[in-house]
Amino acid sequence: MNSAVLDKMEIFSVKKTAELEKTMDELRKAPAGDIVTHIYNIDNTPGGRVIPTGTITIQFEPDVENHTREEILKEFGLEIIEDLDFLPHGYTVKLTKASKENPLKTAATLQKRKEIKTAEPDLNFKIAYLYTPADTLYPRQWHLNNIGDPILGLKEGADVKAKEAWNINRGSQEITVCVMDDAFDLEHPDFNVPGKIVAPKDFGQDDLDPSPTMHYENHGTACAGLAIAQENGTGVVGLAPGCSFMPVRLANELSDDFLVELFQYAIDNKADVISCSWHADIRNFPLSVKISAIIHKAATQGRENNKGCVILFAAGNYALPLDGVKDGEICYQGFALHPDVIAVGASNSLDQYSTYSNYGPELTICAPSSGSPGRNVVTTDRRGFQGYGMSDFTYSFGGTSASTPIAAGLAALILSVDPDLSASQVRQIIIDTADKIDEENGGYVNGHSHLYGYGRINAHKALILAGHFNQGKTCSIENIVNKKIPDMKEVEDIILFPYEGTIEKIEVSVDIRHTYRGDLRVVLISPPGDEITLVDRMVPGWQDDIIRSFRSTDEPGLFKSVVNSSAKGEWRLKVIDEGRFTVGELKKWGLIITCKN
Repeated sequence: MNSAVLDKMEIFSVKKTAELEKTMDELRKAPAGDIVTHIYNIDNTPGGRVIPTGTITIQFEPDVENHTREEILKEFGLEIIEDLDFLPHGYTVKLTKASKENPLKTAATLQKRKEIKTAEPDLNFKIAYLYTPADTLYPRQWHLNNIGDPILGLKEGADVKAKEAWNINRGSQEITVCVMDDAFDLEHPDFNVPGKIVAPKDFGQDDLDPSPTMHYENHGTACAGLAIAQENGTGVVGLAPGCSFMPVRLANELSDDFLVELFQYAIDNKADVISCSWHADIRNFPLSVKISAIIHKAATQGRENNKGCVILFAAGNYALPLDGVKDGEICYQGFALHPDVIAVGASNSLDQYSTYSNYGPELTICAPSSGSPGRNVVTTDRRGFQGYGMSDFTYSFGGTSASTPIAAGLAALILSVDPDLSASQVRQIIIDTADKIDEENGGYVNGHSHLYGYGRINAHKALILAGHFNQGKTCSIENIVNKKIPDMKEVEDIILFPYEGTIEKIEVSVDIRHTYRGDLRVVLISPPGDEITLVDRMVPGWQDDIIRSFRSTDEPGLFKSVVNSSAKGEWRLKVIDEGRFTVGELKKWGLIITCKN
């Protein structure tokens, strides 16, 4: 039933429940009536009703003969209206005047038959569009949702997948992000929200007001907005808009004892995430034992549940190795190199390396920020003429100073999904779900790039994994690929399945756009190297595109080499063009793996 048909339906109720079935039977006899059915609520979702369309999807067991199928359909008064080529042994059927029960009851009775694998009533339901904030500058925040525009230096999908993630969680006020920086304009409308600000502190003035005192103190306001700017219908929005904000203003000079006091304050006031877009103003700066120990304490004993604060430090903006020598200069960025810290680099609006970003094997991940080519990020600004610009928002922020609070916002969203995760588990989720961008130039070795770390953060994947991390049952991962398939060549893409488990069921979905699908072979390669040919020059070949799913439940023989094996590791999809004169594109593909308890 399409929406146009639904618009022609009348929804009615009866005063006496006992009269409902009789009334419906009378309406079914009316010549103008086509479908008369109940409306059902599956759960308590507001407006979450479903309406049977009058058709049923039936899937017979593979060994059921045609004459037996015909007898069953006749017994239930069903007429085939579509043979489902995408569902083995599947049909769409509709009830006729010979049918004795409504679609739901008919499907339930059919499901009990040994000849029937699946019998489901087709339902009409409302769709929920991906969440879009009403904040007026959100369309310019490409790092959250990049719709692409080559003229403007934007590549579609070069973002953190915030729109998809927000359908899962937009942040809990029970989770607090501590931003340690130069100062904060707490009267800014994106921060000045009841219950938003907790435990503010100014270590420079030794008071509880971390507001700017100097004309140049704008950095902290911009950083904080990227992590937690409130969704309020105006201005910008942070990646974790629902989370609380602990603003901590630094003094101009830091010392070992000062840093101990700083991180102890975050521990004592139950910060969940600590975002630091700064480093020592010395290129070669190993941490003292005292500094290293207090960071370790915060990362392992902090938070209300003592499961550790998630601590992030900016990698830095000098295009230098985090630990190494360049042009005779020794570089050692002690804060970013701390083993309990997430070191954050920067990628640009084209999903390329931001050429200023420090790099090396110690880099954990990257997040979107400025870069040339590319665009700057839009965020909160100190109000009035003393900010970076003349409005309450800046359009020219960037560097690893920007990428770090964006990643901190992701950590806060993950903890909003599951506050019982430890800091090390949050770190692992961020690593395991990062997108391997710019594979041609990234120099990835064992999943790690010296330019991008384990990849550009993906909030949607991270929240999906966070919801399943301590369950280990079913996990769904989809890669938006958009890779061209050259004539007579092949393309490959990788999904890293993040946790251990023995495969019970697996589903592989592909979306391949091609002008002659008969040229293509599609092969899935499991982590141990087993090759599963999903498509081998499909017939009829002259048709366009391959958009379908392959399930172990439908084709157990196809997946017998991977069922009961380990799910964790790199799954590769290879698309090979074996015919001339046609080209295409691998748009996306995904895995849904159910592991045994």
